[in-house]
Formats: sequence, C-alpha cells, structure tokens
Amino acid sequence: MRKRMAAIAMAIVALTFLVGAPASAAESSRPPRSCAAAEYSVLFGEGIVVRCFPPYPGYTYRAVAHCAAGNAFWMTVGYWVSFGPSSAECVGGLLTPASVVGYDVDVL
Repeated sequence: MRKRMAAIAMAIVALTFLVGAPASAAESSRPPRSCAAAEYSVLFGEGIVVRCFPPYPGYTYRAVAHCAAGNAFWMTVGYWVSFGPSSAECVGGLLTPASVVGYDVDVL
C-alpha cells in the first residue's frame, strides 16, 4: 500500500512539472510591444493589418494571421516590410467564410 501511495505522489509531482512548462513558452509568442493591429473585411473572409514602429534601423517584420473556417485552421503570412503596414488575409469559401482568430508578428 505504501509503494502504491508513493507512486501516486510521484506521478502527481511529475504531472505538475509537465503542466507548468508551457506557460513560459506562451509569453515568447506575443508580438512586440511597439506593434498595433486592426482587422478588416474582405470578400469571404477577414484580414489583419499590423504596423510596427521600428526601434532601430534594419528592423523587418511581417504579419501572420491565424485563420479558421468551419473545422479548418491555417496560417497566412504577409509581406516582409521595414516601414509601413504588413497585412495578411484569411479567405474562405462561399458557404464557410474565414475569420481571423489570432495573429503573430515575425521579426527578422
């Protein structure tokens, strides 16, 4: 009985380490603080435009839109820009228009 209780206790401790690990990874996927985004409508979908304010020369970025339509999920990327907005569009079909469910900013 003691061995079984010790095994259960060790499993609970191991599980807390596994569950707690992804929280720090989620913080690194946030876009930079100096970026602003806005959504807009397109035919059969939505788009997102991202404008970042470069802190130093040579700063290049692009918008990455997370798209969903029905049960389908995908990502669409915009053009690399160093000055000005970058946009990415999610386009679906006639019966299942796509929507933007999130976005990221890739920095080069």
